[in-house]
Amino acid sequence: MDMNKEIVIKFYEYMSDGLFDKMGEFMDQDAKVWLPNTREVFRGRNKYIDFNKKYPDKWKITIEKIYSMDDLVTSAVKVESEDKLNSFYNTAFFKIKGNLIEEITEYWGDNAEPPIWRVEEGLAERY
Repeated sequence: MDMNKEIVIKFYEYMSDGLFDKMGEFMDQDAKVWLPNTREVFRGRNKYIDFNKKYPDKWKITIEKIYSMDDLVTSAVKVESEDKLNSFYNTAFFKIKGNLIEEITEYWGDNAEPPIWRVEEGLAERY
């Protein structure tokens, strides 16, 4: 398997298990993590690790899609609370250099019901 893809898969495994320091072993010390939805940037691996350690509750991550080309890995994951009452989707772009994650850009989306007008008009189906 592609080494860059393997790095991202292990990164998510450790994150899902709450092993944030181990997750950080796959990141460059000066890595940047961008969250465009909230217009935040974490400058440095340690800030991103601390953010994850302090985030409330435990979350399970399931990789739904992952693609790798050259130094870029793109993933789509489902992030679900331990009690399964809350879930989100995350699409992320990882830039890998020297077998370390140099940069991540994460886009987050809430899981919700479709707008009623689309269902009532028969434009979409719930799956």
